[in-house]
Amino acid sequence: MKASVYLGVVAAAAVGLTAGPVAAAEQWSMATSWGGGPLLEMAAKPSAKLIEELTRGEVKIQVYPGGTLGSPLKVTETVRAAVAESGHSWNGYDWGIEKTTVLFGGYAGGLNGEQNLHWLYQGGGKELYREFRLEKFGVIAIPCGALPAEMGMHSRKKVQSMEDFKGLKLRTAGAWAEISKGLGVSAVILPEAEVYPALERGVVDAIEWAQLSVNWPAGYHKVAKYLIMPGFHQPSSMQECAINKAKWDALSDANKRAVEIAGQVTTFNFYQQVGNDDAAAYKRYIDAGNEIVVVDNDVIAKAKELAFAWADKIAAEEGPNSWFAKVLANQRAYQKQWESSRAWRATAVDPK
Repeated sequence: MKASVYLGVVAAAAVGLTAGPVAAAEQWSMATSWGGGPLLEMAAKPSAKLIEELTRGEVKIQVYPGGTLGSPLKVTETVRAAVAESGHSWNGYDWGIEKTTVLFGGYAGGLNGEQNLHWLYQGGGKELYREFRLEKFGVIAIPCGALPAEMGMHSRKKVQSMEDFKGLKLRTAGAWAEISKGLGVSAVILPEAEVYPALERGVVDAIEWAQLSVNWPAGYHKVAKYLIMPGFHQPSSMQECAINKAKWDALSDANKRAVEIAGQVTTFNFYQQVGNDDAAAYKRYIDAGNEIVVVDNDVIAKAKELAFAWADKIAAEEGPNSWFAKVLANQRAYQKQWESSRAWRATAVDPK
């Protein structure tokens, strides 16, 4: 049995789909950050569909593309203000308001994909995240998607050395918009719908967005020859379902649990699907005429140094009792737990 199917069966059993009478349906709208593509079709819409199924139709959600209900970069505010009852986004878009969001959303120097999933569901991360989002933003937040490490950049020019990064006009977001300045990068923050035309017209030299398989439908490879690797700026990422607190409070306990399970199933399914699709994606890009460029080791070392220095600086500025310092310390302690596993996992025999 596939893991995604298994999780669906477990979810159905956990909430008891056939138990009790069905109440009148709640009609919700879902604002998103996504103009289309896998993040909308493979994460946002499936989460909404599963919520409807697991609540036995008591919560029906209409999903809207980014920009339809408020700014695609301000989904949290759209939900908090009840313009939409729910939203699907990357919470790191709120980093301008509260930098702690990128620690949960994924940032350079943070947890990798495997660590992130374990931390969320076994290491107390999900509970810490819920408390933070409610206190600082007034919304109920549930993981509704996760991704492994991103690719580096789609670039119109070859970028490999430290010198190549100087003056590079890069579409990015979150912490990397600030950290990358240490490499001489000129950061440009754009929502998804504006990324392709900016790259095509040369408004930016390069863009970072997501994984190779996620980026393929957008066609960035058609207007940018070079695939710059690795994605050290984003070793993992998490997408969220944000829910208006008043709407959440009005749900029955059973339906709250159903929404939680729908988010967890979507998170694991999306992670597995993208990981699977990425395995075959490299050859597809090579066959399309793209060139893969691996950056020099000193670039990776410098990026790591900058990322840790940035996080330490923010933690010091905000103080030891701040959310940023609290979450950073929690994640770093969890990373340290994993140090020993690197050695014995790395000794696994390569099947080739």
